[in-house]
Amino acid sequence: MRRARLNRDEALHLARAGALEVFEPGRRAAAWEALRVVGDTFPLAPSRALPFRPQELEGHERIFLDYLATGISVDGHPIQHLRARLQSCGVLGTAELAHAVDGERVLVAGLVVVRQRPATGKGTVFLLLEDENGFVNVIVPPKLYQENRETVKFSPFLLVEGRFERNGTVLNVTGWRFRRLNAPAPAAITHDFH
Repeated sequence: MRRARLNRDEALHLARAGALEVFEPGRRAAAWEALRVVGDTFPLAPSRALPFRPQELEGHERIFLDYLATGISVDGHPIQHLRARLQSCGVLGTAELAHAVDGERVLVAGLVVVRQRPATGKGTVFLLLEDENGFVNVIVPPKLYQENRETVKFSPFLLVEGRFERNGTVLNVTGWRFRRLNAPAPAAITHDFH
């Protein structure tokens, strides 16, 4: 870090992404050591080695940190910790959606990874939802987009009720109702094209 002249933010970002664990096991411990090495001068910055081991992140916390740092995780998907609750409400994952009947009413949920509102779409918004097993396209008709604009435009996790459509291997849901899922959101990983 000294040789590369990394600043505080760069060192923290590498630690969050797990890139420093080869030198210091544990992301929190690596972050503290990285701050010390780059000479962090904030009031609570570590000026020397810590006399204790910071508690390491586990489960969904680690997954969310991965998404914050890199946009992906090898440990899981942010929506998987909601799966049991979603299934109990009749929400289909992409694995189950593959067996749905064309034209059937479905509930789907996922992390919004792409939002598009192309000029040629005449006000239609296209979303790409991701869950732990794959992707589903969601079509938001213009009138429903206007009625649900805040939810559709700003929700990191979305629950959609709509009509299932299959076009070969492409799975689409034309949405009727849209609801934000309350879950800790990874920072700005959606690709929005308006």
